[in-house]
Amino acid sequence: MRTLNHFTTRILPNILMALILVPACQAVASEPIQAITLTLGDYRFTPETIEVTAGRPVRLTLTNVDTITPHNFILKEEAAGLNIDSSVSAGKTTTVEFTPTIPGSYTFYCSKKLPFMKSHQEKGMEGTLTVK
Repeated sequence: MRTLNHFTTRILPNILMALILVPACQAVASEPIQAITLTLGDYRFTPETIEVTAGRPVRLTLTNVDTITPHNFILKEEAAGLNIDSSVSAGKTTTVEFTPTIPGSYTFYCSKKLPFMKSHQEKGMEGTLTVK
């Protein structure tokens, strides 16, 4: 009788919990990644507007097509959990992954600047991330 009691009080609840959690974890893991390519060059982002879905992971590929000028991708919205600062050297590509959680529109920009010159953002290098 002790063995049956141990099974029903200790083992059976763990089995039931696993049966509940495994499908839930698989659903989260199977969310398709939102793959977006953003081109950086000539003091602009192309496209200037990106639209994503809240709660789904985003893989953002940043490609700098300029041959000399370095750029970066800055998206700082602490309240929305977005804190991205990624540099991209001239002629290089880098990838950033994040999962937006709060719907809204958020500005991203390039903060690079030469001394005594306007910043890339001041020259128009900014865009909008819209989270739906």
